[in-house]
Amino acid sequence: MQQTIAEQVVNYILPGENAVVAEPATRNVNANELMLLARHYDQQVRGQQVVNMDTLREAVRLYRAAIEADPESTLAHSRLASALLYLGDVEAAEAPVFRALSLNPNLSEVQNTLGEFYWARGMPEAKTAFARAVELNPNNADALNNYANSLWYTYEPQYNLFEELTGLYQRALELDPLSLSRHAALGDYLGKSGRAGREEEARAVIRRIEGLFDDAESYRLIGWLKELIGEVDEAIAWALRARDLEPGNPDHLAKLAELYTLIGDYETAQRLEPRPSVGLLFLMRRYQELIDIAEFLMIEEPGDMEVRYLLAFAYNATGQFESAIHVLSTTGLPDSVMNDTARSIAELEAFFTLVNALDGAGQAETTELAHSLAAWNDQGPWWGDIYWVSIYRSCNLAILQRHEKVLQLLLQVKESRRLHWGPLVHDSHCLKQYQQEPAYQDILRDLDERQAALRERLPATLAEFGVKL
Repeated sequence: MQQTIAEQVVNYILPGENAVVAEPATRNVNANELMLLARHYDQQVRGQQVVNMDTLREAVRLYRAAIEADPESTLAHSRLASALLYLGDVEAAEAPVFRALSLNPNLSEVQNTLGEFYWARGMPEAKTAFARAVELNPNNADALNNYANSLWYTYEPQYNLFEELTGLYQRALELDPLSLSRHAALGDYLGKSGRAGREEEARAVIRRIEGLFDDAESYRLIGWLKELIGEVDEAIAWALRARDLEPGNPDHLAKLAELYTLIGDYETAQRLEPRPSVGLLFLMRRYQELIDIAEFLMIEEPGDMEVRYLLAFAYNATGQFESAIHVLSTTGLPDSVMNDTARSIAELEAFFTLVNALDGAGQAETTELAHSLAAWNDQGPWWGDIYWVSIYRSCNLAILQRHEKVLQLLLQVKESRRLHWGPLVHDSHCLKQYQQEPAYQDILRDLDERQAALRERLPATLAEFGVKL
């Protein structure tokens, strides 16, 4: 009945057109009810910073039940695969995603799920699948968002893609205006773009979030976007609002500790998180403690790239270059970056850490490889926040011994509104040779002054927001 009505409506609106009405997800009433319920649970966890795994597993169970009721439902197989990928079970997702592909490869949702599968596998075909999904349905918000992500994280020149990427994220948001995750995607991209004046566009996203949402999750997001544009005092205020709504959530305290560390208030950070995470230890430059914890975490979660990156950085900072090379040698680096299959910022940061480790090891073969990788990397692209580009490209050029250019680039760190990570400047092996240079000392002094100004401004900001620690 629904199909008949849909066809009649299309024929009325588009008379004489060869319009195609998509097949329903299933014609089996039991499968339909199971699909609707599974979709309900599935959507509850999508885009949440902290995923309720029990809810997601229930969605998976219901999708499986829908497939039992209607084994020929393309969308049931596709949505099961997508839920399994979100759950992190890539192996289990393989069968349903390719079953959906065999049933109907011309559905946008199927191509989008295929892209998610390839993305999880670190395969370059992901971008092609996402592009196909958008081509099949330009109104598929998930596909638009995923295609934008695949273009953003790809290791290709970004300078001419800014308007296209912004348009993709904006289109996804227009199609799904009540989704917090769509706002997050656009705001995150604008905040990290490194383009002059983009912070005002990010503020526009923040204002829209404030008008539409009023919960801890939205407060956390606003805090993150404030952090990206350098307004860390307001980021702290929003994090406190989130904590006050969810006083039992330890994630809020962890975020607050990180923000206080960013402004140089280590004492408050330590009070908030007496047992600091590896990320917090990194920001505090407490490398031996980081090493002690991360070595165990790496055994428990060997695929966690961020842990490996932080551990390798700590090894470099303490002169243990061979250990850093060992930690990163099984991650697919440097090939994953050079072959355009890197899937996270942590993987790109780990690439630079590996180059540092190779150079720091000081052996003829490691030094030669470090110079070769640095020379390849210097060809670009260099995009993103000014501080990120300035620090990492300076490091790259330092290994190539192009010292004059290094000192020019380092000064550009001050142009970023976002507070840069002190450990990158203080403890990167490649930059230690410049510690006595005025340009190097200038960016350290600038960071100290900005941190002091934020600490001084913080009490008034918290009072304005009506919150307190």
